[in-house]
Amino acid sequence: MQPTFENILPGSDDDIDLDDDVETDITYPTPFNLDDVPVTHEVDEDDAVPQEAIFDGLFLHQEGAPSDGPTWEQTPVTTLNLSSIERMYRVGDRSSAIKLLHRRVNLVLDPDLKLPSDDPTLLWQGSKHFLDFILVVSGTIGLHAFLPKTLSDHNFSLTLNLRLQHREFRPKFGKLGFDPTGSMMAIGDGQSTELWLGFCPVANLEDIDIANDSPLLHEKHGDTRLTSMHYRMGVMFLASCLSQIPSMPVHVMFPYGPRSDIKEWRIEDATNVLDQRAIILRLEDVQLLNRIMEIQYDDFVANAPPSWLQDGWLQQHMPVSVACRYGQNQPIASTDQHALRVEARNWNHERDYTNIRYLSMAIATHISCLVVNDWVEVSVHDILSIHDVVYNSPDPDVRQPVDLYSLPLRDPATRKEINIYDEEGRRIPRFNGRSRLDDPKCGLLVNLETIPQLFSSYVAHDAHLDLDADIQDIDNEEGAKINVYPQAFLRKYGHLQSDSILPHFKTFVRKVQANITRGQRRPHSMDDSEDVNENVFHGQSIPPAIISSGCQFYNEISHRVRPNAGLHEVQQGRITSALAGAYARGTGKHVHSGIMHNCRLSLPHQRYNNAIKLPNVPRDLRLENIYIVQLDSVKPEKRNGTSIYLDVIVPLARAWSHPHVCDALRPHLAVFVPRAFPYVYQWMTFGITALLERIWEHQLPLLRLDKKPSPQMIELCAMLERALAYGHTGNAKVLASSMMRPFWLIRSLLQQGWPTMAPTIGLVTNTTIPVSVSPANWPIVTRTNLPAIASKRAQIITYGLEHFEASSYKAEFHIQLSVNNPSPTAFMQYDQDLRHAIIIAVVAFESFIASVKTLVSVAVTKLCTELDNQDTHTTSLEAKVRRLNLKKWLACKDPLSYNDRAFEYLLRSIVGDSDNYAFGLPNPTGDKLSIRDFAKLLVDMSRESDPIPVAAPLISTSSSPMVFKVALMYMSKFVPRDSPQAANQFLQNACIIAANHLHINNIPWHLAGGRGRAHRKPHFESWINLGKATKLPTPTAFASQVTNPAAEASQRAQASDSRAAWAACTIPLQSLPDFLSRTVPPDEFCMDSVVIDKTEPKDSIIRQTYQWAFAEFDMSRPLHQLAILVGVYVSKIIPDLFYNNDERPDHESYRTMYAFTKAIREMPWISNKSRKGCKVASQFIAMVAVYIIAVFDRSSPLHGHFDWAKTFPAVWTKKHSSKGIGPLLLIRLGLASAKTGRVWKAGQFNVDWTVLTRDELAKFHKNILNMLSDRKFGPYRVAELLFGSAKARSVGLASNTYTINPGIASTSLGKRTASSSASADDADDEVEIHEMSAPSNRRRRIQ
Repeated sequence: MQPTFENILPGSDDDIDLDDDVETDITYPTPFNLDDVPVTHEVDEDDAVPQEAIFDGLFLHQEGAPSDGPTWEQTPVTTLNLSSIERMYRVGDRSSAIKLLHRRVNLVLDPDLKLPSDDPTLLWQGSKHFLDFILVVSGTIGLHAFLPKTLSDHNFSLTLNLRLQHREFRPKFGKLGFDPTGSMMAIGDGQSTELWLGFCPVANLEDIDIANDSPLLHEKHGDTRLTSMHYRMGVMFLASCLSQIPSMPVHVMFPYGPRSDIKEWRIEDATNVLDQRAIILRLEDVQLLNRIMEIQYDDFVANAPPSWLQDGWLQQHMPVSVACRYGQNQPIASTDQHALRVEARNWNHERDYTNIRYLSMAIATHISCLVVNDWVEVSVHDILSIHDVVYNSPDPDVRQPVDLYSLPLRDPATRKEINIYDEEGRRIPRFNGRSRLDDPKCGLLVNLETIPQLFSSYVAHDAHLDLDADIQDIDNEEGAKINVYPQAFLRKYGHLQSDSILPHFKTFVRKVQANITRGQRRPHSMDDSEDVNENVFHGQSIPPAIISSGCQFYNEISHRVRPNAGLHEVQQGRITSALAGAYARGTGKHVHSGIMHNCRLSLPHQRYNNAIKLPNVPRDLRLENIYIVQLDSVKPEKRNGTSIYLDVIVPLARAWSHPHVCDALRPHLAVFVPRAFPYVYQWMTFGITALLERIWEHQLPLLRLDKKPSPQMIELCAMLERALAYGHTGNAKVLASSMMRPFWLIRSLLQQGWPTMAPTIGLVTNTTIPVSVSPANWPIVTRTNLPAIASKRAQIITYGLEHFEASSYKAEFHIQLSVNNPSPTAFMQYDQDLRHAIIIAVVAFESFIASVKTLVSVAVTKLCTELDNQDTHTTSLEAKVRRLNLKKWLACKDPLSYNDRAFEYLLRSIVGDSDNYAFGLPNPTGDKLSIRDFAKLLVDMSRESDPIPVAAPLISTSSSPMVFKVALMYMSKFVPRDSPQAANQFLQNACIIAANHLHINNIPWHLAGGRGRAHRKPHFESWINLGKATKLPTPTAFASQVTNPAAEASQRAQASDSRAAWAACTIPLQSLPDFLSRTVPPDEFCMDSVVIDKTEPKDSIIRQTYQWAFAEFDMSRPLHQLAILVGVYVSKIIPDLFYNNDERPDHESYRTMYAFTKAIREMPWISNKSRKGCKVASQFIAMVAVYIIAVFDRSSPLHGHFDWAKTFPAVWTKKHSSKGIGPLLLIRLGLASAKTGRVWKAGQFNVDWTVLTRDELAKFHKNILNMLSDRKFGPYRVAELLFGSAKARSVGLASNTYTINPGIASTSLGKRTASSSASADDADDEVEIHEMSAPSNRRRRIQ
């Protein structure tokens, strides 16, 4: 599986070299986190929608929302009751549901489906509490987090498994006291707990302040797994300790490996510890292992060989134990006092907290709501038998005892119950609700629009409970960060996650703090500058004993339909995987068969429907708070399991039922009647699921016939499955913005909740194709110029990266869209068949370029890592230079060209020694290749019948060989049917044009010498140029003194490359002969240089002629070469292309055509201020050259018009004459002759003026080439031939672009004064010519 260059990031799997025999296919639980999504529905980082955008959409959607075009605003808004959608679902009206996807919907919730939270028929309860997650971190070396607080326990056992190198540390909440990046080693399981060793920095162990200041786990960190080298160190240490336990079948032959270099041996060479997948440890074994680790770790480090200590990691880290348990959902804080005591005893027995530093836990409470039939009064006697005193308020500052016998049950005005409270401020119910035992509860969601108010509230319940600075995160100056997760497309109702707890809990956290924290409070009489809330002990400030890390609110149904937040049935993309599996090969076929079987039985949303059909499915609102206990701040007498349970967990769990919390929360909850919840998910997603069913029903017959669904259908299915996943989770991570935003789904989901699709998506409700999009409307990713794709992750995770990249799927999709929707201006100069073939070839070459970037990126990155490991200043500097230039090279638009310094960056990336830059890209084989050879190789390797083996330059492990095979298959549809030779030539020509278009000048090649496949593979240190030009001159001995040797190497490479791009405007005329051997015209010779009026018809004679000239251009043809030469020279004299009307010769005064022509040629070259736009050199190089080619070549569209009209088109003449380009310019240049006086008005071709014959033109061309062979004075002589001596001399003086011949100059100019002669002599000295580099922003030329 070949990684792409975009994925080579720090902390990726590529940095974790898995040792032999480690397990890589184990699935293990993860904490329930609303922010999690399955990997099948992840999107690339640059394609993701931030979760914050959903929260912003609740309030900001009317302002500043990105526009998707006027049709969004023009789409009518339909007001629809939820009951109408329910009815549509119950009768199975799929057609109406699908049609609604083209509507903007304003949803109204019926009052009989959603009740107000203060409805008098509702009975609220919050007495069920659970422990959902626990993370225990020891504060010293050893296994203290795993050890129970007992000397003997015959039921205790731990299972060590040291083959879990691949396992990542998954908890998203809690605290370790150090950064987990590259520090966590999974070592087994025990008592429903994951066992870890965390290699903690020594400083964090020795200094509690450093540990306490370390980031929490919800903050960003890197890959937690140990590197391969550190993993071996950890295993060998544990193996050496285990080998000393007599009952353990573990032995170690070489404690530090059989060789001095740790990279040169395997763990199996040194110990048998990995031979056993499970090492069962009894309690006494764990205790002994713990003691051995404590005693021997320092000696193990001290005796380690130098290669182990080279990076300093082993000396700077110590192994501490970390126990992690989640998903158990164990009931806690029972109201039964006996059960409470038993729970406390169990906690005390489970672990000795003396050596534990941090305890993180998620404490959950279920809030339930039930519609009761009637209310039954609780007798005063029953209340007073339990409570000695009852109060009228929960606030101890204002409350008063009440006489229940005289206190009315209800308020006379509102008829609401008059509440009473116990000593702890908890409400005492005076009525019991009565309902049937089997009555289902209401479904609860959070009102996402109003709940933020609760997090920003200032709460102070009494004077003794002022704000406590030690209660972290409650009064964050920046405010709580809140992420919302709308459910069932309801937009403002759903789930919530925050990095803070509700401020209403500060009362309860404060009480717990005061009860368990070491030290005492400073007296309030102390200086005002001192913090009155700071804990102190022996003069030392004490960190807070309790930290709140965050919270999440979600409906309990989530646990019914997904075991963790990433395993929801509708989140797996199964239908997409079933369709895309038709492209699978090899083992992917077996995977596809299993997915097809499951989908044929039932689709994912149908399995979800089955999971919620029970009448008593969970509907409670689950409220989870995350707390961290910093045990070093806890009183010694409280540092035990009993106190932690009774003094911390129980009061914090019961806080939810206190009126200060529950009364504040209740108005922000949405209450759905049992008939509506959780079935509202089915109703609101019915349009999406109905369309998915239609797609499945339409595609299943094709799949049964082993036919491949179209990529467009697969992507639309993936988009719908992502929208469905959002409807069930509200998680923005499932939204692929590049595809879903253009189709309105992002905007509609965020602004209105309801999924509205753009009218560009065709929705058919009958039996034909259920959904379609025109290729012209398919969204394109601007950054890559590739079609947007939504199925990438589902395909990669299900079938592997090779399936997605190397199978025909991606290539076919891109090719189909490219052919069906080509750019309106791309390759228009070619006939339709060749144009289509070129467009397909461009797709294949883009894949080739991507594979080359991957080849170089992977190799250079690996090499830089090796250089870093050598840990010397020289190697570190070399690695830094290579990485910097690699990054710049990858960012180049044309990485295999000379443009934008791509050659320089590539050279610096792969060549480490700057002294070797002057030799250019390494070419150890010495091979040369032309662009034709390159195209032939690709065609021969990619043809369907009898292909040659894949070898350099194609990378067999990348996607490009398959892409080229698919491309050739499609290109073959357009080849001429004359002969196989003609078809082969056609394919090669298309490849050549595509390669030129993408500026592919240098390609990777294989290494020299040897035989076999290894030496046919392309290597990043072997390159070949496609110019097949002369050999590079050997660098001089002074090459190392060049300021920029890489730039010089690039210039030399371009100079010898016949296909290298060049810009005529940037070179002096003396250097022009160097570029006449190029096979490509100058950059200026392209359509971009020509300004054509937008109103000009696409089939106008001007467009046709220019497109024809650019398409037919061949630098080897004398006419074309001469046209470029003349165009370049003319560009040097602009704007002086005109003449003085008063001085123009009269035709009647001359006897012969020759004399009249000579008189015209002797006229001075001057400018015409009334003519605009005569100063852009690139424009004149293109226009003059095209004019000459069109006039002299009888096959041009211009002559096609002349053949029937007997004159050149007026629009043609008008456009060019305004620039001074026309018959008179040809006459003045010596390329034509004047026959009549009408030539001053352009005249008629072959009547009023005529051009040189073919022989005369060939002689003219040969004469110019002979002149240019004289590098010193030749350019001047050419200018004199074209413009005359005066203009030739003035151009040379003004531009310094060539050396003027003194002898010719003096003859031409005649006598001068002494002073002017001296001046002229000075000017006659040779002018030093400096080569100018081409500008970086060259125009892109299409050939």
